[in-house]
Amino acid sequence: MKSYTESDLKLVVNGASFLASGGGGSVAAANNVVKNIIGFASSVDVITVDELDDSDNLMMICGVGAPDAKNMNFEDSPGYAFDLLQAMTGHKYHGIFPIEVGAMNSVIPMLACAQRGMPIVDGDGAGRSVPQMDMCTYAEKNFTCSNTIVVSEERKSFPLHPQNAQQLESQVRNVVSTELHDIGTTGTWTVTGADMKQPGAIVAGSLSLAREIGVAMASDQPLNNVSMLLNDFYPSSSVLAKKATVIDCTNTVQDGFDVGSINLQDADDANRTIKIFFVNESLLAAVYEQGELSSVMMGPDMICCMGVDGQPMTNSEIANDYEQGKDVSISLVWVEAVKAIRTPEMWAQYIELILEKFGEEAQPMVDKMRGS
Repeated sequence: MKSYTESDLKLVVNGASFLASGGGGSVAAANNVVKNIIGFASSVDVITVDELDDSDNLMMICGVGAPDAKNMNFEDSPGYAFDLLQAMTGHKYHGIFPIEVGAMNSVIPMLACAQRGMPIVDGDGAGRSVPQMDMCTYAEKNFTCSNTIVVSEERKSFPLHPQNAQQLESQVRNVVSTELHDIGTTGTWTVTGADMKQPGAIVAGSLSLAREIGVAMASDQPLNNVSMLLNDFYPSSSVLAKKATVIDCTNTVQDGFDVGSINLQDADDANRTIKIFFVNESLLAAVYEQGELSSVMMGPDMICCMGVDGQPMTNSEIANDYEQGKDVSISLVWVEAVKAIRTPEMWAQYIELILEKFGEEAQPMVDKMRGS
């Protein structure tokens, strides 16, 4: 077991913002959560999967909603969700684990840990951020979510009893978008240490990786140093653009999601442009050479970004800076997703979401991806 202090948590936020594939919430909001963590405890204990006892009871706590929701605030709700889910199940819990790696959802469960004296498990359910709760390893493993709680900072609570991850996603999203103004805290997936030790149940070590990525982003060669870490952890990765400048951007909140697109001009090749489609996270990247579609990358693989100087830069920050008239340039990296979520079923889920949100515009890109 190790402990993360405030400086460690800030590094985790920065590194997780890169691993989030463009999503995962804003860095500024996540750093506010870090301040709240330190208000409860000077550090958070981080436990590896191997250190768990088989009999340990664990739960997942996360924030759900649109990264640009106006009331982005997490102060008391994570601990409140822990209390209510513990009461719903009638069990005593020994630790908390994240749903994903992302600026917000790497630290929101840590806030619950600080509030209730629990360790955080060093891992997550995807090795990236995910636009839907059913796009993670816990869903793939069919871990129980029949006791689920959604809460607000005002202590509104909504007990749910979904029978599978698809119902979980639908029911939670409905509460968040209709009752909680596009942001809420969720507690679900109550498992044991033995469950977590199953092959493919969790992407172990991703919080530690996020911290290391955060250190690399602050170095004098951020892209090179981040790339080396990626190649040690993920099956494969490649740089899509060392520097790409935003030439157009759209972003709207739909049903609790940020939905939009980003058009980029490769600074090193005047004939090369890239278009990213995102639903919170970047789901699809289309590369054009001289105006012709040349290649496509899509989720569950990751389309990761940061400022060319290593500063955190997610889709939320890109859209906000562009709307303010700022010049925005990023480094863009494709990362092959971990094996546990790179399944035919998961590809189908991403395609379904892409076509649902972007329809005919995305169809030729999906067709090209299917044929590759």
